Amino acid sequence: MTNTAANPTLAAESAPYTRAFYEQQQQGSYQSALRVLPQVLQLIPVRSVVDVGCGVAAWLAAAQKLGVDDVLGIDGDYVDRSTLLIAAENFCPRDLTRPFGVDRVFDLAMSLEVAEHLPASSAESFIESLVALSPVILFSAAVPAQTGTNHINEQWPTWWIEHFRKFGFVPVDCIRRRIWNDPKVEWWYAQNTLLMVRDDYLQSSPLLLEEARKSAGPFAIVHPRAFRERLASERRSAAGFRQWLAAGPSVIRASASRILRRLTRSTLTS
Repeated sequence: MTNTAANPTLAAESAPYTRAFYEQQQQGSYQSALRVLPQVLQLIPVRSVVDVGCGVAAWLAAAQKLGVDDVLGIDGDYVDRSTLLIAAENFCPRDLTRPFGVDRVFDLAMSLEVAEHLPASSAESFIESLVALSPVILFSAAVPAQTGTNHINEQWPTWWIEHFRKFGFVPVDCIRRRIWNDPKVEWWYAQNTLLMVRDDYLQSSPLLLEEARKSAGPFAIVHPRAFRERLASERRSAAGFRQWLAAGPSVIRASASRILRRLTRSTLTS
């Protein structure tokens, strides 16, 4: 997960992706990968895999545990190498807001909950760089209102599908139904993960071709766990507001007074 942000100068935008950020999502990512990747391995032969926006490389560590030894992680140079779950020599720093590449092709490329961290202006070059790495991409990206750290371009899957189509890739929605009800998979992966497959590769794979025939959509869907989390968050916010009101008129007047003072200072200095 993770990656660069709106400012094309990578160092200026590294602040959101702290050690604490990675530690918070590392275990869930690793456990999810152990459940998702076997579904992919049933469909395509994978001896090598690259993860673009790998963070601390939890998905690659899971791939290695499942027997895929040839791995490469790509992410911003700000990633602390001491936190990597793979060997540091298997990490390649790149600015993902700009076109990037490496001098090889992999059996599988992954980019999971990454693209939403990049500006919309970088989307096409990001997808172009991604599809150059493999004929099969395991892809997910945050949908509108999903929210998260430095989410600056949340889009429905159909938006990304159109970008992939420009490079001859088509969506194969075969992973989500296999993991939808798996409680060990984080809901954002269950909700958003698609295979994007280059058309010529698809035509040569009877297994994928059969799955593609079942992939008419809809692609823009919301997981029940996401819905429940949003409801719980809204209820907590409403409860906090009610507590604030219950604190009495004096607290409300004090809050209003602070707001007025800030507005007054702003007016005087403008």
